[in-house]
Amino acid sequence: MNTPAYLDLEDLATATYSAIDDALAHVGIKAVNGKLIQRPGPPPEVDDREILCLALLQEFFGFESDNEFYLWLETNSTIKELFPRRLSRPNFAERRAFLSPIIARLTLALCEIQGESDTPFLS
Repeated sequence: MNTPAYLDLEDLATATYSAIDDALAHVGIKAVNGKLIQRPGPPPEVDDREILCLALLQEFFGFESDNEFYLWLETNSTIKELFPRRLSRPNFAERRAFLSPIIARLTLALCEIQGESDTPFLS
């Protein structure tokens, strides 16, 4: 069986989301009504796990500008299909910042799961 040496965007997004779920389980964090950090109000329109997945994709692809990343999100047909509910750019940036304590915990958990000692996204 020939296995491609690359992942397409859909496979990368799926693998990233799955890795986030594994890391969340590893650190004992469960989403309740789409929220990883409990806060008042109804369930969010976009699940916190989706925000984390998009934030990791932003890191993977090296987007330093939130504006450039958001433009890419809005124009990429695969992303639009995988993430049909998206926040505005300011709301995405705000939610990503709100979730930063979980991002730090997940980065450490992903390294532990893989047996790595260096944390690529915390430097």
